[in-house]
Parts: sequence; C-alpha cells; structure tokens
Amino acid sequence: SPNTTYHAHEQDTAAAHPSAVPDMSALMGSSAMASSAARLSPASTAVTNRPSSSAAASGPIRRVAVVRKGTMANAQRARAAGAVGTSALRRVHRRWSDTSRTEAGPLMTVAGGERRGQSIVTTAAAASSVPAQVKGGDTGESAAIINTIKAIFGAGGFALPWAFAQGGTLLVSTCLAFSCVFALEALKMLVKAQDVLVEGKVVAGQSEVQTYAGLTRAAVGPAGDVLCKVLNVVTCFGITVSYLIFVSDTAISMLPKASAAAFTTAKMITITAPLWVALSWLRSFKGVNLISLLGTMSVALGMTWVMVVALSNPLQIAAIPTANPAAFSGFFGTVAFLFFIHFTLFPIQEAMPDPKKFVPAVSKAFYFSMVVSCAFGIIGAFGFGPEVKSVVITMLEGAAGTAVKALLCVNLLFTFPLMARSCLVILEEAARGSAAALSTPLSLGIRSSFVIAAALLACNVPNFGTVLGLVGGVCCCAMTLAMPPVILYKSMKKANVPVEGFQMAKIGLVCATGLVCMVLSVVL
Repeated sequence: SPNTTYHAHEQDTAAAHPSAVPDMSALMGSSAMASSAARLSPASTAVTNRPSSSAAASGPIRRVAVVRKGTMANAQRARAAGAVGTSALRRVHRRWSDTSRTEAGPLMTVAGGERRGQSIVTTAAAASSVPAQVKGGDTGESAAIINTIKAIFGAGGFALPWAFAQGGTLLVSTCLAFSCVFALEALKMLVKAQDVLVEGKVVAGQSEVQTYAGLTRAAVGPAGDVLCKVLNVVTCFGITVSYLIFVSDTAISMLPKASAAAFTTAKMITITAPLWVALSWLRSFKGVNLISLLGTMSVALGMTWVMVVALSNPLQIAAIPTANPAAFSGFFGTVAFLFFIHFTLFPIQEAMPDPKKFVPAVSKAFYFSMVVSCAFGIIGAFGFGPEVKSVVITMLEGAAGTAVKALLCVNLLFTFPLMARSCLVILEEAARGSAAALSTPLSLGIRSSFVIAAALLACNVPNFGTVLGLVGGVCCCAMTLAMPPVILYKSMKKANVPVEGFQMAKIGLVCATGLVCMVLSVVL
C-alpha cells in the first residue's frame, strides 16, 4: 500500500555477478509481493524511495530484496542467504506483477527503466533462500528419497529373481543400469520442460505443469492430453491384471498342499473377483498413510526374507545364464516397472520445500534402488535356480513365509483402490461427456466392468512376469522414455527457446531408445 515502509539489503552485483541480473523490466510494489520477498530473501537496512533518475546515476545495478516493516528477525537470516538467481525472481515477478499493477504502491524499476512516480532499484530475491531455509535448512531431500524408493519397489520387484533367471545376470544387470540412467535423463527433460514453459510464460504458473498430464497438455496440446490418458488407463489396467495374478498365486501357495492342488490361478481369480469389484467402488481413502506404511514394511520384509531363504539354499550359479537376449520381452518389463515411474513422481516434487533438490534426490534413490535390485535379483535367481517362479514369494514356506505372503496380499488389496483411482476417474469423465454428473449406477457399472475385464484377461495370462513385460515394456517405456523428449522439444518451441545441437541429439537419442525398447518388448 502507499504507506508501506520498506526495508532492503543492497549489494553491488553488476560487476561481480552479471548473470544474477534478471531479464525483466519492472516489479510492481505491493504488500503481497513484499510478504513473498520476505520469505525468499528478507533484508536488513532501510532504503528510502528515490527517483529512477538517481537510480540510473547510482552506477552498478544493485540487488534489493523488498520486505515489509517488522521483518528484522528474518532479515538477519537473509544476510547469510547468498546470491540470487534469475529463476527465483522470474517466479516472483510472474506471480505478483500482474496483480500488483491493480494495487496502489510505488513502482520499483531496474536502473534506467521507465519512471512512474517514485522508484527504487531492484533486481531479485534470493533464490537460495527458498522456504526450506526458513524451516531450518530442511530441503525435503531425505523425504523425497524415501518416497521415491517406496514408489520404485512394489509387487513388481518380486519378479526380479525370475527376470534374472530368464535373461541372465549380466544382461539384466546391464539393462537395469541403462534403464536407471536413461530414466534419470528423461526426468531431467520433464523438469526442464516445466521450467521452460513457466519462465517463457507459456502457462500461467507452475501449478499448470505440476502433474504429468498437465505438463503433457501444456506442451503437446489436446492430442498429448488424450494420449496421456489412454496410456494411464492401459497401464493401470495392466497393473490390475498383475495384482489379480499376484494375489491369487500367493493365496494358493498359502493353502495346505492337498487344498492348493484343487485350485488354479483362474479359479482363485474368479473366487476373489467380487472382493476386487467392491474395492473398486471405494471413493474415500482415509488411512492412506497407514496403508503406505504397511506396504513399505511388507515389501521390505518380503524382500529380506526371500534373500535369507535363497542364501540358505544350495546356490545354482552355473544354472543361471549370463545373457539370454531372446528373453528380453519377458524380463525387460520387470526392469521398466522399477524406474519408469515418472508419472508418480510429480507429487513428490510438489511437496518439496526446495524443488531444486528434486532431481538430486531422485537420482540418489534410483542409484540405491538399482544396487538393491541387482543384489535381490541375483541372490534370488542363484538361490532358487532356473525354476524360480515369477512371483518368488510363492516359493517361501513355513510360518514366516506364510506371514510375509499374507501381509503382501493385504497390502496389494488395499493399494489397489489408490492405484486404480486415476484411470477410473478418466473413464467416468469420458462416460459423463457434457453431462453435469454421472449417475451412481453407471459409475459403479464402469468400475465393475473395469475389474471384470481385468479378471478375464488375468485368467488367460500365463504368469505375472508376462504381464509386467508387456505393460512395463510398452506403456511405461512410452510415458518415461519416448514422451519426455517430445514434451521438452515442444515446450522449447512454444517458448521460443533454441534447441541446441547437443540438446537435440540427446532428445533424439532418448526418444529413439524408448521406441526401440517398446518394439523389442513385443517382437522378441
């Protein structure tokens, strides 16, 4: 407001840090923007308003972080905040400049800018002083690492020993390493696409590109949005099929041998189908944190016990091949299910106080998971031999083995409504069309049909690993390797950002790799 008293900390930057000067013309002064600047880089010494002519004559452009009166405690912390970056200022400028033009207040321009009344020199708010620093230095990186690891390891991880037994220790390990590296490169492309669209003002703000679907829609347009939704539905459908097979095979293995002989996978799926249908009707997800904790504990316990049992068996090292390329279509989907999960990582990025730590956090989680996956898969393959089942926990025996199986089955049952929610909503929206709402019977019919169709397919699929191979090798490759380069390229074109030679080569390489993996997952 006009009577707001501002404080600022000035520091010469033009000579020492020329790159810190942002590419912008003006910031409008308002109490709202001042509050935001206080959170980003509060300051300490008072500055009075002065005409832009004196600002232009003052020599080097000065960096000023604008705050409201009464923020001296925050100002002391700002002294140690460090230099500013242009991206943070642009975010503040985009967020506040439009609204502040409708509010009364002194105009703040860069040196030499247009004069409107009284102005002060300003160029940035400290990029390094994001909210994480206000919270005692917690960037959210540790939580992001843990959540990413949780997203990587799930039911699909229990097919790793089977994948190693099929494809060979060296070949599968190499595929794991390459998948990890290429997945990280594709993730960096998605993050860069977000920045390009936001900084280029192609979108109104970060919120429009904070989901995979939103980013695809902003970069590629309506066609990209439709493609993203189709891949989402197909992926969730495939995962549902794999859940049905996993739980049915595991449940049969928990029965006494005499009773288990009377059951086939198809029969167990038929018996349990009504339960899955009922779970698909759930719309309230209270207790999600408890379910997540249960799932993490059950997976960690299951993998640990599998390795303990495998190491207690005579190791069959000579029986496991080093490389078997003919089995690529079978095992690669299992590998893809581990690292090709980018559409699940956006909420983790959004929850971080310091989003700049997102890519480093995911990188650490990916590399750690790659090492654990190789160890788990090789130990399981050597311990259980070439006859290891695609759901390795079905080979566990005894009370401890039964307890692990039961825990994993319960986890998957209650994870299913969460996993399938997005695709069920997409199907309901498609059925609703232009109508104001969807009737309850039609909604339940859509959800029931989805599960019944998955159950019918599951009854005719040979094993869990085959489903993972097709869904992971085709859909996950498309969403994680083939599409991100296209999204980045389209984003740069829309923002009029030149695509340099090396960048273009990398875009082409990652996209081509994704397309090749999709084809090989089907034809081999």
